[in-house]
Amino acid sequence: MQMNNDQAVKNSELVTFSRLALALANDYESIYYVDIRNDHYVEYRAAGENKDLSVASSGDDFFLDVTYNVPRVVYEPDREQFLTFFKKKDILAHIEDGKAYTHSYRLIKDDGFLYYQLKVIRGTGADKDFMIVGVRNVDEQVRREQIAAAESRIYGEISMALSSRYEVIYYIDANTNKYTEYSSSHEYSLLGVSKMGRDFFITAREDIVKYIDPADCDRMLKVMDKNNLLDTLDQTGSFTCTYRQLLDGRSQYVTMHIVRPRNDNNCIVIGVLNIDKQVRREQAAIAQNETYSQIVNALAKQYEVIYYIDLETDHYKEYSSSEKYAQLRMGESGLDFFGDTKRNMNNQIYPEDLPMMEKAMDRQQFINDLNETGTTSITYRLMLDNRPQYVNLIAIRPEENPRHVIIAVSNIDAAKQREMDFRAALGNAMDMANKDALTKVKNKHAYSHAVAEMDEDIAGRRSKEFAIAVLDINGLKNINDTRGHRVGDEYIKSCCRIICTTFKHSPVFRIGGDEFAVILTGEDYENRQILSDSFKSIMQSNAQRELATLAIGIAAYDRNMDTSVATVFERADNAMYENKKIYKDR
Repeated sequence: MQMNNDQAVKNSELVTFSRLALALANDYESIYYVDIRNDHYVEYRAAGENKDLSVASSGDDFFLDVTYNVPRVVYEPDREQFLTFFKKKDILAHIEDGKAYTHSYRLIKDDGFLYYQLKVIRGTGADKDFMIVGVRNVDEQVRREQIAAAESRIYGEISMALSSRYEVIYYIDANTNKYTEYSSSHEYSLLGVSKMGRDFFITAREDIVKYIDPADCDRMLKVMDKNNLLDTLDQTGSFTCTYRQLLDGRSQYVTMHIVRPRNDNNCIVIGVLNIDKQVRREQAAIAQNETYSQIVNALAKQYEVIYYIDLETDHYKEYSSSEKYAQLRMGESGLDFFGDTKRNMNNQIYPEDLPMMEKAMDRQQFINDLNETGTTSITYRLMLDNRPQYVNLIAIRPEENPRHVIIAVSNIDAAKQREMDFRAALGNAMDMANKDALTKVKNKHAYSHAVAEMDEDIAGRRSKEFAIAVLDINGLKNINDTRGHRVGDEYIKSCCRIICTTFKHSPVFRIGGDEFAVILTGEDYENRQILSDSFKSIMQSNAQRELATLAIGIAAYDRNMDTSVATVFERADNAMYENKKIYKDR
């Protein structure tokens, strides 16, 4: 877009910085100030550290110059849509009464493209004959959203997979704090927590105050602080804590297992297990013992090794009923528990866990942790039988004699291995629960879950642009009846491959025997008309060659009209049936 300097000065006099401030607020790369009476315009750009405005270009016919430049700078698949969008009468109709009008498109960059967005606003009052067009680079934002969508996982079957063990399970998106609750326990269903929520950590804080035993309330508020929790998971990958919760009108012990699935670092899974009977039995057993030596002897049958430590002197006694632990040569007694522990760590502890244990078993750190909670639990690996084995260390300070501490170490290797095997299988279980067995695309359950989340965004006015494609296989019943279901299954799979090849960037769902749905977002949404035309062309060719064909209908979400995904689906379904008439008539 070019003009002479005199014209640029004349046009620039029409502009004040206050008029352009709104357009610059979102860091636009270029600002066009257009006189809609004669289409004269001036282009401004912000330069320098202070983002000062300077005239970059100007011209006599803004819309004509845009039409001229589109073939040179706009990415080819977006050109037709851009030119359709950028008609003066249509733009002016959209920006009446101070409304803004936006359009996303792609600009050519080297061998690829960058995502950009236009925003058009019109002045009011004395400025009603002028409009401002802001051009903004949104490439990084769009690509982040595309990556997030591609990596998302649906865990709708978590409650079924774990219901035999946990009373309640929470699946949390660590990026948005949205969560889903799965409860198999009547007790927990009475707590009043919704099945889906917008911010797990806010809800957790509210529930801790309401339902956690006051003695454990402050500790659990620290545990469930998002930053603390994520830091712990970054270091260990999993975390377990025990506390008391008010259930059935009384305080009951529960344990919380927190993990990050190996195949999805953006989510957190929390399982809550009621261990009240187990803990009460252990407490009763401890209460029945008369001396600490009796406690140690009783626990020695359950634990591999027990240490009885005087925190004032660091003197200790060791009780071991395991030959394995006798090989560690800690000694039956000693004068410096923390010093002996530190000296023996390099030979005993698996190297990957050594830094964690050096920090945890530092005398002052150990005592601080003990003073804060009264108990300490650490899971790590010891070298036993020439291989690393998982053990759990629990430290308890008796209320009756706080100068002493009992440390008990139990071998949990078999249980830990089972847990890791379970976690490794969890990702596969989630995929299987949401995958159609025949075509390997997502199934109707996965579609329902996706629709539920999209409806929630629509209700909260957070929805993004999307479209629904509904596709129906032609002639499947006739094939099943005349050639058998085995041939019919191959027919279904061939149709599914055509769908997946056409809509490469969108999730495909098999929602019925011969029916599929596709949720179009991002690139596929922007190119939906091109994709639809391409698909119909393929179907026309297939029909002539007597190959597999499907009817298709596509409808886009209209935020001014649609209150749910169902209304978009219904329009797409109707369009599909109109398309299907072509094949029936043929």
